[in-house]
Amino acid sequence: MKRILFSITALLLSSSAFSQYWSTQNTAFATASRGISGMEVYNASTIWAFAYNGSSSTANVQEFTKTSNGGTTWTSGSINIGNTALKITNISGVSATTAWVGAFDNTDGLGGIWKTTDGGATWINQHMLSTVGQSWTNYVHFFDANNGIVGGDPESGEFEIYTTSNGGTTWTRVPGTNIPDPLTDEYGYNGGYYAVGNNMFFYTGKGRIYKSTDKGLTWSVLATNSIISDFGGNTVNGDMAWSDSNTGIILRKTFSGTTPTGLQLHRTTDGGATWSAVTFTGITASNNIGDITYVPGTNILVATSSSSTNGGSWKSNNGTTWTSIDTGIQHLGVRCSDINTCYSGGFNTSSTVGGMFKSTQVLATSEVTNKTKQVSIYPNPTKGEINIKTDKKVKTVSVSDMSGRTVMKTDSGKTDLSSLPKGIYMIKAEFNDGTSATEKVIKQ
Repeated sequence: MKRILFSITALLLSSSAFSQYWSTQNTAFATASRGISGMEVYNASTIWAFAYNGSSSTANVQEFTKTSNGGTTWTSGSINIGNTALKITNISGVSATTAWVGAFDNTDGLGGIWKTTDGGATWINQHMLSTVGQSWTNYVHFFDANNGIVGGDPESGEFEIYTTSNGGTTWTRVPGTNIPDPLTDEYGYNGGYYAVGNNMFFYTGKGRIYKSTDKGLTWSVLATNSIISDFGGNTVNGDMAWSDSNTGIILRKTFSGTTPTGLQLHRTTDGGATWSAVTFTGITASNNIGDITYVPGTNILVATSSSSTNGGSWKSNNGTTWTSIDTGIQHLGVRCSDINTCYSGGFNTSSTVGGMFKSTQVLATSEVTNKTKQVSIYPNPTKGEINIKTDKKVKTVSVSDMSGRTVMKTDSGKTDLSSLPKGIYMIKAEFNDGTSATEKVIKQ
C-alpha cells in the first residue's frame, strides 16, 4: 500500500509582502524555487533542512541545506544515497558535520537511513528496513550525537523500531513487549512524527499516537481516534505539536475538494490521557495552516501557512488567541529552539536570495505570560533555589535547557538548580487546574 506523506505540497507563488518579525536568509540551493520540505532545529545555531521542487509536484529532489551559525551562512549540497528514485522522509542533524536522513521507495516502502560526518559531502548507509511488503521507513531522529531512533511500519506483527546509543554504528530493535500492538492494517506516515527533548511521538493510520518519553526504548499509545482517525485522506488532514511529554496540541483540517472548510484544535495537558476542544480566535479554516509547533517547554505556539490567498504566520500563548505575525508570505514548516529563535521554511529565488525565515523578535515575554496567570517565579537570576508564588496548587515543575531537553522535574513549588551548570533554563510549572506558566531563568 502506498503511504500518504505528511509533507509540504505547496508550489512557489510570488509574494511582495514584508514582515518585521521574520528576517530572510539564503538557503544557498543552486536551483531556484527550492522549498523546504522539512527541517530540524537542533538548537539556536544548528539547523538542517531538506528540499523539494517548488515548481513541480512530481520531480524528486535529494538536497539539503544546513547552518551552524544561526543562519548567518547556509551551505547546501546533494544527499547522495546511491538511488535517485528514493524519497527523503526527514533529516536530523546534531552539528555542522553530522546528520542523518531517512529515505524510502514511494511504491514499495522499504528504505533505510544514511549518515554524514563530513557536512554532507558523503552519506553512508547505516541501516535498512528490508522485509518486502511490510517494512517502510517513516522517520529517523537523533536526540544527540549518540542516541537515535528509526521508525517504520509493523513488521512481523510489531512496529519496526530501532534505537542506537553509539551514533548508529549498531542498531537494536525495540522488543515487541515494549510497544503496544498495532491494530489490523495500522501503519505510520512518512515524516509523521514530532520530537522534543527525550520525547518521541508518531501518528498512525488508525487515528492513534504512539508516545515514548525515553528516546524510543518504551512506548505507550494514545487513544486519539475520535480526533485523527481520518487523517491522511483527501478530505481531512492535520498536524500535531508537543511542548514536552505532557502538553500537546492536535490541529485537524477538513476540505471540500481542495478548499479548506473546517479547522479544529484539541489540547492535552496530561500527556494525552485526555483531550479537550479549544475555542480559538485569530485563525480560520481559510488560512489552511500547514504546520504548527511549540516553543519547547512553553505554552507558546507558532503556526504557518503557504496559502497563496490567506497564508502567513501566527503566534499564540496557549492556542486560544492567535495573533497574526505576517500575511501574504508563503511559510512552509516551522520549528523553534526557544522564545528568541524560530525558523520557517520558504522558497528561494536563487542561490543567494531567500528560502528561509528566522525570527527577529522574542515571541512572548515570560513576564506577560505569568502575569495573566498570576504566577511569579523568583529569584531570577538565581544561584540555585527558585520559588513559585501562586494561589494555585502546583502539580509538577519541569526544568529544560535551551535545546528543549528536560533536565529536572519535581512536584514542589521550590526547586533547587544548584546541581545544574550555569546557563539559561526554561522553568515550567503545571497546576492542578490544567493551566501552566513558563519563565526563562538564568542560573548563575
